[in-house]
Amino acid sequence: MELGAIFVFMLVLMRITGLMLFVPLFAHSSIPVIARVGFASAFALMVFPMVEFEYVLPNSLGLLILWMAKELIVGLCMGLAVRMLFFMLDLAAHVLTVEIGLMPGAEFNPSSGGFNPLGSIMYFFGMMLFLMGSEYDILRTYINSYQVAPIGYLGVNAYSAETIVLRSVGVFKIGILIAAPVIAVNFLVNLVFAVLGKAVPKLNVFILSFSVRIICGTTVLAFSIVLIVQYVMNYLHETPEMMLRFIPFRPSF
Repeated sequence: MELGAIFVFMLVLMRITGLMLFVPLFAHSSIPVIARVGFASAFALMVFPMVEFEYVLPNSLGLLILWMAKELIVGLCMGLAVRMLFFMLDLAAHVLTVEIGLMPGAEFNPSSGGFNPLGSIMYFFGMMLFLMGSEYDILRTYINSYQVAPIGYLGVNAYSAETIVLRSVGVFKIGILIAAPVIAVNFLVNLVFAVLGKAVPKLNVFILSFSVRIICGTTVLAFSIVLIVQYVMNYLHETPEMMLRFIPFRPSF
């Protein structure tokens, strides 16, 4: 019995480990590895008594590895649903930086080929909204995942891959929608300066447009904060359901 309990605890630990490898709150490089391992082990100990196990223990090392890999994949897929929010914000930050004209050259950061000044702002802005209660929803959904995808169940959910693809498309869609106001203003600025360039050939519209793009772009971005918050909060409300639908090993429903 003790050996079976240890085995179940290992499977619970593998699932929460897979989740933490993707959730930015725990996967950030600033958090020490020891702290992440300790939190995963502590949370696995709390969840372990609530997990029901109704399958026969594997009698071979290969099957044991297969079960542990399955739990790790389930955790990774659930974490991917959370991480997509930050993929969306990163895409929006990149588009906004290019449209506003704040993307410096690679000489400012040769190791990464360039530095996105809005990327860090959008990341921590999303993290701030995420920590306004959504972290509890993520952990509760993890606990509920054992009712949707019990330990030992190896049936493949045929709809999970389709759901992941559709949600990935949604990441690009929402990322562009976040940057849409700035894109529209940048188009109008370029159109105005193109007309001025034709009307006043001696006017250096290329240099003058930079400052106007930055002023107009940052102003529109400041007024778009409420819109960005709405997109992020709507995504966070859908995240618990997405986590369960991303699970590739569960009874289809």
